[in-house]
Amino acid sequence: MKKRTLLIAATLLCALILSSSYALSAQQVEVPYVVSGDGWWTGIAITNKSGDPITDMKLSFTTDEGVSGYNLPSFDPPVKTAIPGIFITYSTNLDEIAGHAMQVDLLSTLYTGEGTKTLPSDRGSVIFSHTGDEEFYVTAFVGGPDGGFAYQVFESDSP
Repeated sequence: MKKRTLLIAATLLCALILSSSYALSAQQVEVPYVVSGDGWWTGIAITNKSGDPITDMKLSFTTDEGVSGYNLPSFDPPVKTAIPGIFITYSTNLDEIAGHAMQVDLLSTLYTGEGTKTLPSDRGSVIFSHTGDEEFYVTAFVGGPDGGFAYQVFESDSP
């Protein structure tokens, strides 16, 4: 019985160490406000600080009402091939960003990276994340219909 308890404790400790090392290697940036529509636009510049490429950058969108995805069965008409209860996030995978390089585009264009998607809302927030340890910056540029313009730079950190 004592060996079994020791084995369980050792397994849990290893799992904790492995999950901690994974969490420490991930990087993300949250941009708390973006807008796209009625003459307003958001441009995004992602700058890779590292000499290594970022190969799995993900853009996740949350609407200004706090909605970050949808359930497949909620389509009208319902999707008959879907497994009930599958939650699909408002997200897309971005192209690889080479070492010390930038990826620059409008948020609405970046979001269509995997096809013909459109942003689910005119306003919201976005998270840029990847599983590696390559740090990056995100500069968000917001422009308005009357020529107003502002920008903010965000530095990645571990979630």
